[in-house]
Amino acid sequence: MILDLIFIVSGMILLIKGADYLIEGSVGFSKKIGVSELFTGLTLVAFGTSAPELFVSISAALKGSSGIALGNVIGSNITNIALILGLSLMVKKTTVPKSTLLYETPFVILISSTLLFMILDGNNSLSNYDGFILLTYLIIFIAYMYNMAKNDKNIQEQLFEELNETKVSDMSWNKIIFLVLLGIVMLAIGGDITVRGASHFAKSLGLTETLIGVTIIAIGTSLPELVTSIIAAKKGTNDILIGNLIGSNAFNILVVLGITASIHPVIPDRDITFDAFYMVGVVLLTELFLIRKREAGFWKGLILLLSYIIYIGINIKLG
Repeated sequence: MILDLIFIVSGMILLIKGADYLIEGSVGFSKKIGVSELFTGLTLVAFGTSAPELFVSISAALKGSSGIALGNVIGSNITNIALILGLSLMVKKTTVPKSTLLYETPFVILISSTLLFMILDGNNSLSNYDGFILLTYLIIFIAYMYNMAKNDKNIQEQLFEELNETKVSDMSWNKIIFLVLLGIVMLAIGGDITVRGASHFAKSLGLTETLIGVTIIAIGTSLPELVTSIIAAKKGTNDILIGNLIGSNAFNILVVLGITASIHPVIPDRDITFDAFYMVGVVLLTELFLIRKREAGFWKGLILLLSYIIYIGINIKLG
């Protein structure tokens, strides 16, 4: 059991660092060939932040551990909103950009609801066909956000700030190729040993892999967002963080599950309908909190945090 935990922690470290290297190399590549910062921020950086979830889910699905694959994404999305956003709001009151409420959140509600209906329609599973549909949604989402960003300075500022945080300067082709390959290798190895450790850990305790996916793995792959949120809250820039978390949820569903289900059907080892409903409910709750005054602080953050604690408690009871 201790060895399993070492595998999980080691895998998480490789996943997080691998994603950093992949983003750095990819952004360096985009600058080298003259891709616009706006498009880079909407695609490469967003893809990179979902890379840990992607490699874990693909590895899990190919190993027959679909509970980890689907649980990881749904659990990460709930963690992003209920735990991470909840904590950041408790640290500092924030005003949400209008663009987030008008453009991003409604689309994420639509995407989350689509995933819920797919799970209900597919008897608690995702088919290859579902994966193709999610990838089609991804193209629409990128085009939609790109069109909105061109006409909205707030979105542009948010994307450019994300790019600046990567601290990528002009680099040689050798360094770009090295970083991209190193990132991919670290992500692949990290995903593999994380899934192996999590699967064996679940079996040794008599738990479902889905439970491990929505809890331990979900929290682990969301650690970068958690650290960023605390820093952003202390700096008073968590208004940008909210948009990042919402966008991360969209890419987790569209990229991670879209690619994973297209490669291999995703069939978890327990009913995940409750978790999917909870994911949609948390996003709806956040929209209701913010839609009137676009402000949220300690008490609304506490409600989100309590909703996460309740979710974890119910999952432990369900096993």
